[in-house]
Amino acid sequence: MEADRPARRAQGSFVRFIARHGGEEIPIEVERHGSAYRVRMADRWLVADVVNAGPYLRSLRLEDGTQLTLVHDRDGTMHQISLADSIIHVDITDPLSLKRKGREDELGAGGVIRALMPGRIVRVMIKKGDSVRKGASLLVLEAMKMENEIQALADGVVDQVFVEAGQTVESGTELVHLAPLDR
Repeated sequence: MEADRPARRAQGSFVRFIARHGGEEIPIEVERHGSAYRVRMADRWLVADVVNAGPYLRSLRLEDGTQLTLVHDRDGTMHQISLADSIIHVDITDPLSLKRKGREDELGAGGVIRALMPGRIVRVMIKKGDSVRKGASLLVLEAMKMENEIQALADGVVDQVFVEAGQTVESGTELVHLAPLDR
């Protein structure tokens, strides 16, 4: 498949990011493509081989032979991209973080937690009746060979668990319902 042609959704799931650099926001889509990744930035498709060179270090080789090094801050969204003798600092945010942050106020002390991307449930760490604190791990969703820990957005009681380990889910699938804690 050519890199400049849009991918069909049936070939794999997309993960979306937003990169901010120099006051500009650049939407990015990433899709697993065999052993490589297809990356769309500003309506241009690239194919990249990615090598994990350490916990927070990735080496990327683009299809044109360009080598990049990506270092990300484990506690934040800032990334350092090295290309030849240049270093660029980019703030990369995933939609999960943005939606989660935006929903925290909406949920208050409970609500339905939904899958924000298609994937497979790897682990469910809670059951109905469990009390959870904001930030507690509820389940793990695997998307594009990456495990994403889904956390409680607020303190609450697990009112219902809609999924089980091994289940495939689509974006928007209800995962867990948290009821407010009685205080």
